[in-house]
Amino acid sequence: MPITEVDKGRHIVSQTQAMNTLNTFRQPVLAVSHGAGPLWLLNEGAAGLDRHCESARNMADVFNKIYTSDAQLPKRILFVSAHWEARKVGLEISKSAAPEMFYDYSGFPAESYELVYGAKGDPEFASRVKELLTNSGITSNLVDRPFDHGMFVPMFLMRPQADIPVVTMSINDRMLSAKDHFELGKALAPLRDEDTLIITSGQATHNMYADWSPPDHPIEPWALEFQTWLDNTLSSASTKSYKERQDSIVAWKKAPHASVAHRTPDHFTTFVVGAGAGMEEDHPAAKKINGGWGLGHMSFANYAWGIDTNLSEVVKDEL
Repeated sequence: MPITEVDKGRHIVSQTQAMNTLNTFRQPVLAVSHGAGPLWLLNEGAAGLDRHCESARNMADVFNKIYTSDAQLPKRILFVSAHWEARKVGLEISKSAAPEMFYDYSGFPAESYELVYGAKGDPEFASRVKELLTNSGITSNLVDRPFDHGMFVPMFLMRPQADIPVVTMSINDRMLSAKDHFELGKALAPLRDEDTLIITSGQATHNMYADWSPPDHPIEPWALEFQTWLDNTLSSASTKSYKERQDSIVAWKKAPHASVAHRTPDHFTTFVVGAGAGMEEDHPAAKKINGGWGLGHMSFANYAWGIDTNLSEVVKDEL
């Protein structure tokens, strides 16, 4: 059948709409809970957590929740992992073109040490991140760094194709405060307009000294109370202003049971960075896109800023 002028016109309109989407879409920010070690990637995990469990399926569905079409997919991802603490002054940014794997866990089945997430790095973009931080008065260093499990576990689930370049970045709890990390997020926010998805990965509650409980075990009250505070601080479950949310997140150690929910700050610091990057004065609230629990105390809450406001928010945590 011959192609008519009408068909050509429709094709041009379709191409134009796709280009307009690329030109106008501002990439969102994700703050995710990456789960317990590599369990979400294993055929047989522990404590009800494996690749088949609901919390793993929820993580695998994240991109479907934040993107309405493939035209919105990012050119690259900047990934801030709780499992990378800078050893020097400032932050560290990976300039690796083809990052290797870092199995930063022990005592798991052999299959967990054979995982390979094949995404490329982006040295040129790493230099752009450093430039942006320098312009904001933030010290950073370019280094070679493999992918740690704070990155590759959620990325295996969210984007198993591994077809989007990923540049990873550290935190620095040893030398920087929560306020500093919030300001770091703000400094990174302009990258959203450069077709960059910002993902920060830690854990909404993270007490690895607490016992691992089976799936039918009641959630610990301290974990529930901290999670309620976090929802009220970040999500549209509350009507708090930008300043109220900022004041709350940078003073998170004053939250109910904070010292139990996070015996060390690293896994919460990434949520602070995410809030800094995602919150806007006129739209400070995130959408809570996933909930759920594991081990009797580990929250799997995930938050997103800058996504379709019509997306229904999680109002009940379900296992």
